[in-house]
Amino acid sequence: MVRRTCRWSLSNKYPNLRFINQFIMKPLKTKKKVLKTALTRLRDKVASAIKDADSIALRLFESKTSDLFNDFKLLFDSIFVTCKPEELDDFIKEKETINDSIDELRLNVILKIDPEHSISSMSSCNASVLSEVKLPTLSVPTFNGKIENWIMFKDMFVASVIENKSISNSMKLQYLKANCRDEALRLIQSISISDANFDIAWKLLEDRYSNKRELLNAIIKKLLSQPNISESSSAILNLIDITNECIRSLEVLNYKVENLSETMIVFIIVEKLDKSTRYWWEKELNNSEDFGTLKQLLLFLQSQARTLQNSKMKEIKKNHNFQNKVTSMVSTSNTKSTKFKCVKCQREEFHGLYKCPEFINLSVNDRCEFIKRNNLCFNCLKFHAVRNCTSTFRCQKCSKKYSTLLHNENEKQNRIERPEIGDGINSQSITTSSSLNPNAANFESSYERNVFSGAAVSGGEVRQTKTAILSTANIFVRDCFGNLKSARALLDVGSMC
Repeated sequence: MVRRTCRWSLSNKYPNLRFINQFIMKPLKTKKKVLKTALTRLRDKVASAIKDADSIALRLFESKTSDLFNDFKLLFDSIFVTCKPEELDDFIKEKETINDSIDELRLNVILKIDPEHSISSMSSCNASVLSEVKLPTLSVPTFNGKIENWIMFKDMFVASVIENKSISNSMKLQYLKANCRDEALRLIQSISISDANFDIAWKLLEDRYSNKRELLNAIIKKLLSQPNISESSSAILNLIDITNECIRSLEVLNYKVENLSETMIVFIIVEKLDKSTRYWWEKELNNSEDFGTLKQLLLFLQSQARTLQNSKMKEIKKNHNFQNKVTSMVSTSNTKSTKFKCVKCQREEFHGLYKCPEFINLSVNDRCEFIKRNNLCFNCLKFHAVRNCTSTFRCQKCSKKYSTLLHNENEKQNRIERPEIGDGINSQSITTSSSLNPNAANFESSYERNVFSGAAVSGGEVRQTKTAILSTANIFVRDCFGNLKSARALLDVGSMC
């Protein structure tokens, strides 16, 4: 019987209810205009006559002020019941403004009548009025019908609206409709606004969304369905927020996180971490046999997020300063867009080196020399060292860690013979290997060695000229327009960093 009453509404009985509401609102707005005019006239009259007014006139002013306050209260109660949900906030703000004006006017009159007891008089007369005026400033969250958000919405709505005795049930129902969305609003939308129907609407929502088992399933699902994070401050903070939210929701349902359950949550959160963050978490535990507490893990993640955020800000600032420095040194009248070119053919239609016709037409040895000369990766042919390459592709012929384009079928050791120095000196042969080493660094360097630039035999001795060759590396740098430029860098082999 209760369910049939809930679904019955004025909108079903009167299809033209919207026009009826407009018909009712028109005289209410007219009455509001008349009362606002009376308030303005009374305020002007009190301002001009309060200095010379006797006690009888002041009592009359106070009586008229109280009557206006009661008239406005009855008027706005009717407006709140009749107005559209989207107009409710505007009428509430208007009521606040009018009540503030009436309170100020009454305060001036009471101060003139009895200055000694003005403060106690105002507090006793307007305690209930002030509580009603302050109420609309409270922010009640909206509820869209997702069961995991029901607990938070219910607690806030009960504390701010339901437990407030100065609000009528019809206004509570109006607040409830204004703060429901989607599925939750459709559930109570057909219920007409009246004092008796608020309890019915609230019971409908509780029956639908206060199922403890469904709430528990939704909370655990939300906790377990968190994605694996990357090494970024925003991802770590989001993981912390969702975890804390789920834990608080479980505690509201009297499921406290203790012992085994805490260990399981720690395990779940650690599994969501990236490799780098998980490594530092293991360092935090310092090879301890303890699994680590949830509080310890959350504090560690907060510290890690703060560190990543600060380092990112420093990196952005450093890049910004570098760009400003380059811009101040180079000026041009033409604005160019950043275009990447092929490192081999230099065409503006950027393509991978493995697709470049000029690179493919080279011999295997020339390809290897080109890779070393331009500091490219032997595996994926990009700008990084082989040891830093994350590509899973290997040579299709021998499965080694280098590109198939660099595979040499006729790989042999080349023998380099040293030329004869003199009659008394026998020539020696030095064997070197030209085999491809995919794990070598991506730069070609020559260390200090002895080079026989000329020799003469004197007394069975060979005089040699030593030449020191410094270690260098071919590198690519980008100019202010993003174009790659070839350069040579001097390597400091004695550096400690």
